[in-house]
Order: sequence, then structure tokens, then C-alpha cells
Amino acid sequence: MLSGAACGDDELTGPIPDVAGTYNGSFIVQFLLNQQGIQGAMQVVVEQAGESVTITGEIQVSGGAASIPAVTGTLDATGFLELTGGGFSASVNEEFCGPTRTLSSTVRFFGRSAEVSEHADTDFCGRVILSGSLARQ
Repeated sequence: MLSGAACGDDELTGPIPDVAGTYNGSFIVQFLLNQQGIQGAMQVVVEQAGESVTITGEIQVSGGAASIPAVTGTLDATGFLELTGGGFSASVNEEFCGPTRTLSSTVRFFGRSAEVSEHADTDFCGRVILSGSLARQ
């Protein structure tokens, strides 16, 4: 399940920000079951057609890399991306953690930066939280 913050009638209106481009940054994956964390690097490409956004990319950790399956969503005037498909946790190594189920996933753009947060449950690793900060190149 993908979720976003509810804005209701207080949702800000205005022009949709231009967020297209290549973003680089770092992330941490925290495994709540054993209190461990893994840090890595992330590069994503954001494609935009009006309010429709698609994110693809790659995460790199411990000398290995994994593709991020396409994440799609609708961007609002505040830079909040309401996700409609995909998720970053799909990149979690299923051989290590088993099947992954996304609980919530958010992306927020601020000028030339972006914040990513995702919570997921796995069969073998328990709850996994991915959070990252990215900057547009």
C-alpha cells in the first residue's frame, strides 16, 4: 500500500514545480528487528510530464548495486509526490529478507533536493525503513 499525507481542503494550489532531472544522494536502510542499519548511495532519474512523475534509478551498497523499479505518482504544488505505483523497498534483496511488502512510501521535493521515506515489512528481516536525502545535479 502506498500512502501520502492527506491535505483535504487545505491543499495548496499553484503551479506544479519542475522536479525533472538526475538526483544523487545517500540513504540508510534500518532493520528494526536487529537494530542494524546499512548506508549506501542512491541515484535516481525523475521524469515529469506536468503533474505525472516517474522515478527510476539505482541504489549502491557494499560494492553492489540494485535497480529501483519504476515509482510513479502525482506531484502537487507543494512538491509532495502522491505515489500511485512502485516503491523503493522493492530493491531490498529478496534472497536476504524474503518477500517485501511496502506499507508506506513518500517522496517530497524541496527546490533542488528531495527526501525519500519508505516503510516495508519483510518475511525474514521484519520491518525495514529506508530514508534518503537527494540533490538534483
